[in-house]
Amino acid sequence: MRIRSYLAILVLACLLGAYMLEQVLGYRFNHVQILASKHTQSLLRAKDFERIENSTSQFLVSTDLVIASGNTYLIFGAKNMGDYISAELSKIQGVNLSAELNAEIKKTIVNIKNINKQLDTIGNTPEKELITHLRQLLPNYDSISLSLVKSIQFMMSETKNTIQQDTIALQKEKSFIVIAAWVSRGFFFLFIIAVWWWANRKICNPLNGLIVSSHKALAGHDFQKVDNAPIEITALSNDFKLLTQTLSHQASHDPLTELYNRRAFERHLNEVMGNSEVNDQNWFLCFIDLDYFKTINDTCGHAVGDQVLVSVAHILKQNVRNYDTVARLGGDEFAILINRCTEQKALEIANKIKQAINLLTYHWEGENFNLSASIGVAPKACENTVTELLNSADMACGLAKNSGRNAVYLFDSNQQMCSDTKQQLISVHHLNNALNNNLFVLYKQDIVPLQQQKIGKSFEILLRMLGNDGQLISPAYFLPVAERYLLTSKIDRWVINAVCEHYKSYGDQLESIETIAINLSGYSLTDNELETFIIEKLTNCVIPLDKICFEITETAAIKNIKRAQLFMENIKALGCQFALDDFGSGHSSYAYIKQLPTDKIKIDGAIVANMMNNPIDFTAVKSICEIGKAAKQDIIAEFVEDFSLVEALTKLGVDYAQGYYFAKPEPLTKPPVEANS
Repeated sequence: MRIRSYLAILVLACLLGAYMLEQVLGYRFNHVQILASKHTQSLLRAKDFERIENSTSQFLVSTDLVIASGNTYLIFGAKNMGDYISAELSKIQGVNLSAELNAEIKKTIVNIKNINKQLDTIGNTPEKELITHLRQLLPNYDSISLSLVKSIQFMMSETKNTIQQDTIALQKEKSFIVIAAWVSRGFFFLFIIAVWWWANRKICNPLNGLIVSSHKALAGHDFQKVDNAPIEITALSNDFKLLTQTLSHQASHDPLTELYNRRAFERHLNEVMGNSEVNDQNWFLCFIDLDYFKTINDTCGHAVGDQVLVSVAHILKQNVRNYDTVARLGGDEFAILINRCTEQKALEIANKIKQAINLLTYHWEGENFNLSASIGVAPKACENTVTELLNSADMACGLAKNSGRNAVYLFDSNQQMCSDTKQQLISVHHLNNALNNNLFVLYKQDIVPLQQQKIGKSFEILLRMLGNDGQLISPAYFLPVAERYLLTSKIDRWVINAVCEHYKSYGDQLESIETIAINLSGYSLTDNELETFIIEKLTNCVIPLDKICFEITETAAIKNIKRAQLFMENIKALGCQFALDDFGSGHSSYAYIKQLPTDKIKIDGAIVANMMNNPIDFTAVKSICEIGKAAKQDIIAEFVEDFSLVEALTKLGVDYAQGYYFAKPEPLTKPPVEANS
């Protein structure tokens, strides 16, 4: 049944109840009115009888004088009085009177008529015979007059009794109607409560159940459908269930690959690590990072990149068991939780996945290229928290990349390298402690001019963090954690402040410096407070602002290109420069050169490192140089580690190079050299 049907029944029931209440009370009120009217009529009749009684007394006095004394001159008045009394009694007769009273009235009228006849006889009797005749009429007259008096007394008594009875009945009815009114209202109130309870059970209870289910769904529980409810509520419940299932799926799954997303995977990992029964079993966490995926996106386009990600997701699902969990953590990063498994089996699954990914090909400009992935495997025995376990797997993946990519690396605490790496695992608490206690150290790496016309000293500011044991920790270990917990803007603020403070003490070095390159994280471009801080800090800084060049990554800039433009223009207004770091080789990247107000382009080191062995990378570097020169921007190549790269880059017109071939990173402030004693 529909809600409107229930509401219609509810309204009709209320109207029916109100109508019945009105009928009951109306009937009782009408009855009171009838009794009141009857009582009033009785009172009026009593007045009439009282008047008739008085008139009868005068009539009898007159007739007594006529018959007893022979005063014939009173005959006419007495007769008129008698006719008047008869007429009044005739009017009263038959109007809601009892049979006895009607009989007495009829009898009274007859007696008056008889007396009037006697008066007529007296009036017609000669005077000399009058005395004799009166003596003959007197006995009959006495009996008639006595009967008349008794009839009048009976009528008065009967009327008084009727008035008393009517008064008692009226009072009883008035008392009864008060009780009846309250009882009727009580029954009506109970009726309304019963109808409300019925409607509440049919409509409100299902609605409350729907609300409770919705709140439970918001808290993360399954949505429970509402049954035995109106059609609309049942339909709404079904829609809510479908909606919550859809939203839950969207909230926990990656829309492209339909794998679990990072949030759902970490929640599942927390549940697994908190479950003692599951935690007692052997399980492993695999961290999978596709090699050079950014190059695929830039050269072949995001459509091809999306197809590659979908294909990789399909490979992962095909090569795991039903009770293993696969997730896409973001970008080209995937994770697998391998349950109830030995170390050998986990490595076998990881290597099988690596080989399957390596067989995957993508197409560009008529050529086929193979894909590869670096996989880190971390057993659950290594760490106690989700963050540390993810960092372990991430670290193992990094070691797999450092070993030449397309490799599987097991994070093993029994090996010395893994043990050293484990000591470098940090948490957000370590980062906050480093920020609060200045446990960061500034390093620099030279940027060397390759063309003869380029002069001056340039370098990039690098960052290291002091660990608990006093050893330096590479940003490769703490920056992913900083990005995960949105601490990169605070780190950028610390670096800018530290550089400005350094040159307050070493201002004499500024004359020989051409450029100081400072990295900004992707989140800094959307941080209005950091932008304000940079402007205020540089305005009061001793460093000439044209010597400062901020490096931002291409991927960070294109996430919000309008905001990046505004940020760069505001900072460039001070006189600073900007370099587009990790610039790719695809044509999709070239459009950003026209949109972003950069001064320099820094080629992605992965492309530079492989350009002598990979024709695509070589062509990409050459293309970037040509586009950069056309845009009047300086070109910087990083990851330069041998002379052959130097020669090739110089011929291509690259302006600057940076890498281990020229200089390794060194502290910005060198420790003082102790004099020999």
